[in-house]
Amino acid sequence: MVRFKKKFLFLQVTENWFQCEPGVWDLIMPTAWLHVKNRNKKPSPGFSDITYTIENDLTLSKEEILAGFLKSNRQQIRQAEEAGVVCQFSDDVEGFVEFFNEFARSVNIGTTSLRRMNEMKDFIKITFAMHEGRILVAHTILMDEKNKICRAFHSASKRTDDAFDKSLIAKANKALHFHDMMYFKDLGYEIYDFGGYTANTEDKALLGINNFKLSFGGKVVECTNYYTVTYHILKKIGAKMGALGRG
Repeated sequence: MVRFKKKFLFLQVTENWFQCEPGVWDLIMPTAWLHVKNRNKKPSPGFSDITYTIENDLTLSKEEILAGFLKSNRQQIRQAEEAGVVCQFSDDVEGFVEFFNEFARSVNIGTTSLRRMNEMKDFIKITFAMHEGRILVAHTILMDEKNKICRAFHSASKRTDDAFDKSLIAKANKALHFHDMMYFKDLGYEIYDFGGYTANTEDKALLGINNFKLSFGGKVVECTNYYTVTYHILKKIGAKMGALGRG
């Protein structure tokens, strides 16, 4: 199970991912259980909401996983490789934070920080897609070794920078997702989680994100988030301050 603490003002909140097995102390303190699928165990935190994601089955063979991709995805992954795009893991947390925050500000989403990354350091990996020594795309992957789940967490690219080839960036992004899948498959992970799906939306941007994730052949899965009363209150405050998010 993924479990880490975040600082919020003078308090610490605890976030658990993929399982909800609360202890007595957990139910008192500001605690969340996110993206949970073991709902039959009937945990008793005070609040909950339904969420969705898209999951790819990594127990399939490499050939079966690729066969589930749209043909255009397979072609673009090959084209990225032919163009010299290199996908690799990195320990450069500072470089990732700088890269991600530049992208986040350009598309008006929340930034992250060295502190936040360090809070998650035992459960997160950074991956880059690079071309001629320059980063085109960066991902982070949240890892749950016990439950064999890896989840796409951050994603950033140079697609808003006119100095870069947007077509190559799109191909590199697909190649990086495939690289991440194969790496964790080889480690014995069973699920590649694309990090969220927006149900019942008519927003064109969100539909585009949904369709991108579905183009890799995964399925939509329903999950539940659970929150203690104290976490729920802090979440309300944090939503206004950006303090409990990825930043």
